Amino acid sequence: MRKLIAIFIATAALAIAQEAPEGLRLTFAAGGAVDSRVADRIALFVPEGQSATPFLPSGKFTATWEGSVKIDLRGDYSFQATGRGGVKLEVNNAVLLDLPGLGGLGKPATTKTVRLNKGANAIKVTYTSPNRAAAQLRLLWSERPDKPMPHEPIRAGQLTHETTPALGQANLHRAGRELFLESRCIRCHAGPAAGVPELAMSGPGFANIGDRRHVDWLADWILNPKAHRASARMPRLLHGETASEDAAAIAAYLGTLKATPAAPKNEVPEPDLKVGEELVRQLNCSGCHNLPGTKEPAKNKLNLEHLNAKFPPGQLRDFLRVPNAHFEWTRMPKFNLTPAEAWNLASWLRAQAPKHEPGNAEAPSPAILARGKKLVATTGCLNCHSLKDANEFKAPNLEALAPDKWTTGCLADEPAAESRAPRYDFTASERSALRAFGATDRKSLTRHVPVEFAHRQMRTLNCNACHGELEGFPALPVLGDKLKPEWMAELFAGKLKQRPRPWLEHRMPAFPARASSLAAGLAMDHGHPSTSPKPRPINPALVETGRKLVGADGGFSCVACHGVKDKPPLQVFEAQGVNFSRVGRRVRPDFFLRWMLDPLRVDPQTRMPDYFDEDARSVLVDVLDGDAKKQIDAIRQYLLQGEKMKLPKMQ
Repeated sequence: MRKLIAIFIATAALAIAQEAPEGLRLTFAAGGAVDSRVADRIALFVPEGQSATPFLPSGKFTATWEGSVKIDLRGDYSFQATGRGGVKLEVNNAVLLDLPGLGGLGKPATTKTVRLNKGANAIKVTYTSPNRAAAQLRLLWSERPDKPMPHEPIRAGQLTHETTPALGQANLHRAGRELFLESRCIRCHAGPAAGVPELAMSGPGFANIGDRRHVDWLADWILNPKAHRASARMPRLLHGETASEDAAAIAAYLGTLKATPAAPKNEVPEPDLKVGEELVRQLNCSGCHNLPGTKEPAKNKLNLEHLNAKFPPGQLRDFLRVPNAHFEWTRMPKFNLTPAEAWNLASWLRAQAPKHEPGNAEAPSPAILARGKKLVATTGCLNCHSLKDANEFKAPNLEALAPDKWTTGCLADEPAAESRAPRYDFTASERSALRAFGATDRKSLTRHVPVEFAHRQMRTLNCNACHGELEGFPALPVLGDKLKPEWMAELFAGKLKQRPRPWLEHRMPAFPARASSLAAGLAMDHGHPSTSPKPRPINPALVETGRKLVGADGGFSCVACHGVKDKPPLQVFEAQGVNFSRVGRRVRPDFFLRWMLDPLRVDPQTRMPDYFDEDARSVLVDVLDGDAKKQIDAIRQYLLQGEKMKLPKMQ
């Protein structure tokens, strides 16, 4: 029996190991060159004159998605393509759609009904961009082709692919390029000044750093950043017998960079540690950090044991309020905390962390300060950190680094003891990725592809720590298809005047430096442009009908769960909905239609009730002939009024 169980476990493990990875293999071809990556969906949007992928030039291109779509039960399906260009769709080796030539997707093209098998069904989509204008494709499907329901994106997790050597090599190029950007290699090895947004990314400014950090902590950090943070991309600039003394000298000099003494501030209030502890929970600090006192800290999280050693009194509060004040590209979220909130949060964190006694308070000698200032100028600090001092560090330009040079200096397997090159402590796989990128023409640095930028930043910012993990946070895969890009940009920049769900305990943070490109990338990833199309004129009659439909008298009584402007919902049954005055600016019309027709299909966790059947008929048969789509359009036009909307019947 034990032998049989062992065989079963081994077989199951093998099956899991051999399961095809998620997503489709997407191959681009342009100018006689090819590039591949994994795509989570069959959609794209490439603005005119831009590259579809960083590794290919701009201009006319083809894109081919290949892999399988998995279904649980055998059934009938139809597919629909929209966009601009030409498209060919093959499912199980049968051609279902073939629209060659320019403008072939000017109008939605729907296939005939096709029977798909349980399990994996082979799918291949070949897209040809137009000679002019933006390239755009969205491939949708319907599991209910006999019903007048809109087609929808293929759900996440249903697409799989087989890996190929070409895909593996392309993935290596991307990994190396991303690592090159994260490590800010361009700050020393000067290259293109424009292109990928990360080219502008520097390190925290040195302005007033003597006020913001303890000198002894600075010395330890400079000596070995990875000892404090495993994910740190700052290299070890100092090595050899004098490294510790050099780090202390640099820290001593940086400690002199202080602001002009300000007038004494009023005495700070007594902190409320209970409020601080509650904020730790509300902001989900543990999603990215090991909190002070964590017994088994996670290796992929930043420990906060060092807070007292790092921040002088009051500085942690200021950092929590405006984390991007001295570092525009910080990964620390901006939560727009009030002064009181920041003080309570900082106080609780500091109370949990080990106490810190500053090092020797004796003033450093002029010789030590001069040594530190010289080291700052000569070791490369000023390539990343801003300061008015002259930068004397020199490194070869990127163009001068031939592929064979990517095995020495920073990328040497075993750096020579006398080498002055920074020590990044790259792993063998990281060095391989960087060398693979170095073997390309590196023109990819000049090509900004918002979709790939968005994917990189969501990994960098650890967005999954909240989205998909905490109740009330929408799943990341649908955001670009659900939300208008203009609204997303305001959300990411922290510029929204009103939170869409103010009753939720958890808060959405802001990342101002990334906001516009991140919003554009999420939209394009779903085949949408980075700006919303001009809305069609409002029909006053439909607006009035929509107002009646959401009301409590003869409508759907949506106001039971949704507030309207300054009016709260009448009676929330399970979960409160977004205030109606804030919906029109947020949600795309096509998503709104799918959501209203079948909320549970879009989000299985929603508490939103279903008012329409599969035949797109409404329970309110006397309004607009009971046509669900017409009623939903009327509701949407009412919601587009925003703060100008008239109140519906609320009782």
